[in-house]
Amino acid sequence: MRLFLDTNVLLSACGSAKGASRQIIELAAFNRWHLVVTPYVMSEVRKNIPQVSPAALLEWPAIQAHLLVMQDVYSIHLPAVFSVPKDRPVLFGALAWADVLLTLDKNDFQDLLGSNFYRLAILKPGEFLKREREAGRLNMP
Repeated sequence: MRLFLDTNVLLSACGSAKGASRQIIELAAFNRWHLVVTPYVMSEVRKNIPQVSPAALLEWPAIQAHLLVMQDVYSIHLPAVFSVPKDRPVLFGALAWADVLLTLDKNDFQDLLGSNFYRLAILKPGEFLKREREAGRLNMP
């Protein structure tokens, strides 16, 4: 399964070893999840990580090693009404490269969280882990 990680999920994973965002990173190999991002997301992480904490800066290289970087996608061939221009590359990149978009952005993705955008499921990391656990698909080390 391919999981597209939004900037805020990566920042959260760098900032805390205990949250669902970090669990996604740590459980990826055990569950055959491919953690997908685009250069757009990578640049957003680099720009914002200094505001998280000095420790987050130290965590970033190890987390970055788990990521598969695909090309940015700025437009799609399907009708799309999404009112947040800055997050279109996230949504469109996830649609192009992944099965699930994981985000913590309740403001910009409020109308899409917990639903699908075409075939793309859009979930918070904790909701994704709960879904996988309830379906019997979550493998633990």
